Amino acid sequence: MNRLAYTTAIGFLAAGCSLLPAPSPPVRAPAPPPPPPPSVQPIVVEAPEQPPPPPPLPTIEPPTAITEALVDEAIILDNAGSPREAAATIEQAIRIEPRRGELWLQLATLRLRDGQAAMAEQSARKALLFLQAGSAEEREAWLVIADAREAQGDFETAEGLRNRWSSPSD
Repeated sequence: MNRLAYTTAIGFLAAGCSLLPAPSPPVRAPAPPPPPPPSVQPIVVEAPEQPPPPPPLPTIEPPTAITEALVDEAIILDNAGSPREAAATIEQAIRIEPRRGELWLQLATLRLRDGQAAMAEQSARKALLFLQAGSAEEREAWLVIADAREAQGDFETAEGLRNRWSSPSD
């Protein structure tokens, strides 16, 4: 019987195997896409370095009513023999409109009259930052600087500035 059991078992196994689905063929992965063509890089030609643009010309804005009132007050104080108080009043106007070259020039003139030559020169140089090149105010600022240099004992620089900035009719 042993043989019979053995044969039956093999038969059942064989029959059971036929119930299993047949193996499917191996699945192949799709081929990877071809690499993209090499991209063409544009040629970049750098422009030669150019100097920075010149600074903008100072804008001339109309004075405010407050600064005009302060200027008028400073003129009255200066005419009354108080250049130091007049300078303090012009400094108030400068705090309101710091880019007005005429105010800096007026302050320079008042300081020079008050015997403060170094401060007068500084104020006149500040005025030059805001005054139109070639203007009468620019010429006046340079002449204030010449007077301030002379008051500080630098006669050679003062003479050179006067020679350059004095008009032939002076």
